[in-house]
Amino acid sequence: MENKLRISQTSSSTHKSKTQYDYTLASTNLTINECPRVNNVFFLKTHKTGSETTAQIFLRYGDLNNMSIVLPTGNWSLGWPRQLRPTDYVKSNTSFNLFCLHAVYNRTKMATLMGSDTKYISILREPWNQFKSSFSYFRWDKLIKQSKILSAPPNPVGTFLKNPNDFYRWENEVKVPYMRNFMAFDLGFPPNQNDNVSAIIQFIKEVEENFALVMILEYFDESLVLLRRALCWETTDILYLPINVRKRLVTTTDTAGPLHRHFSQVDYALYEHFNKKLQQQISQAPGFYEELNYFRKLNSSFKMFCKEVMRNSSLTMTIIKSKWNYRHVLNEQYCELTRMYIPDSVEIGRASCRERV
Repeated sequence: MENKLRISQTSSSTHKSKTQYDYTLASTNLTINECPRVNNVFFLKTHKTGSETTAQIFLRYGDLNNMSIVLPTGNWSLGWPRQLRPTDYVKSNTSFNLFCLHAVYNRTKMATLMGSDTKYISILREPWNQFKSSFSYFRWDKLIKQSKILSAPPNPVGTFLKNPNDFYRWENEVKVPYMRNFMAFDLGFPPNQNDNVSAIIQFIKEVEENFALVMILEYFDESLVLLRRALCWETTDILYLPINVRKRLVTTTDTAGPLHRHFSQVDYALYEHFNKKLQQQISQAPGFYEELNYFRKLNSSFKMFCKEVMRNSSLTMTIIKSKWNYRHVLNEQYCELTRMYIPDSVEIGRASCRERV
């Protein structure tokens, strides 16, 4: 199948120059899969896993489809790092359609907010890279400085992992219990079970039973295609722009990685299980790579369009009907909703709730 991006100049009614992005397909006998859209979605936003970009996909979808979204009463998380409480979210008279912010997962509590037909989604990242990103973002090097053992070591991650007991309570940490097995913590694994093998096995089993899809950051585009299929959405619904991407990680040594595997064994077991499952889902999905190729080319064009529209807000991008989407014309607003930071989205949502009261 040949995909083409056609850019043409037209004149608007006000005689201003306008560029039309027209993404066309050579094939014409294509039909969209017939299945009901899923409009009740719970996305557990794990930390430093690409979840900011993913959450904004859901928030854009919720905004454009007038969905009822779980919004925090506080900052932009829902109770995290403690369990969710009723005072943590803005109340609604009906069940919510969408949950997509940071929280500690608890199926019983979350199910009381969402409809019975809700699909549960989350995302994981290779644990070593997730830890390095978290170490930098949360400034965990302060743990070393506060210990007064060392002031400013050149390799804080390696220094910490070599002797974590010098800086961190291995089993009963209070200040940052999520530092060890961070992703598992977000998904509801109790820190006091970090070394309990049977508890780890049971936990992974429960996550698999609870979640319709666990995405993998290292296979982000592949995960989004599986997401589109799981929710019966259109390709236009999963278009994205990277948000809050940290390009620099902390400096480490070759010996630090294996030490981290020992420190966060639950995260490794979790990641390896669901990475393997994702590869199985991909191999069993008919026509997967045809759709993946289409999505990547379309999203690349979308990124280019969103750069151009910042210089000329009158531009539009026309997406022709395909197997995976109807015809759509995207404008500046679609790009703005896609690149919006979570705190801004939350504040706009809360303001809208106040106006309706």
